[in-house]
Amino acid sequence: MMSNPKNQTVHRFYRIGGVKNYYVFCTAMLAALLMVSLILFSACGKKAPPIPPTYVAPPVVNGLQIMLKDDIMTLQWPVPEWEEKDENALAGFFVYRSQIALSDTGCEDCPVRFKKAADIRIDNNKSNGSYAESLEKGFRYSFKVSVYTDNGYEGEKSDAATVDY
Repeated sequence: MMSNPKNQTVHRFYRIGGVKNYYVFCTAMLAALLMVSLILFSACGKKAPPIPPTYVAPPVVNGLQIMLKDDIMTLQWPVPEWEEKDENALAGFFVYRSQIALSDTGCEDCPVRFKKAADIRIDNNKSNGSYAESLEKGFRYSFKVSVYTDNGYEGEKSDAATVDY
């Protein structure tokens, strides 16, 4: 009598590991399928571009004044009023400088490039900020000032104050 090939497969399976291994295998496959489906279908809804964090920009510094005494230039400005005293207080000022030779100042439409010249911390007892440096003769100096906060946000740069020396 011929044996049934189906029975041979079943007997071979029982010899390898038995029914217990079959159930362990099926449970593991079901768990893997469940994990894959959770990963694939766990979207939180409609996808959209990220929303940037909102913040209140620090105020703009106004009223820059340049005073010259010999070859020392002093730049002064009032500390702007700021309502965000607690968590985002004003921390200091960045002073930007442009230095162009007077012989090169003929181009009115050319962009003026400013470089950061100083980082000045705010003294809570002062109502004015100031910056001083010695100047070389034969240059046009332009200065801009911006304020920054404790959280690192920088406000817009002020209008330029310019002096020919």
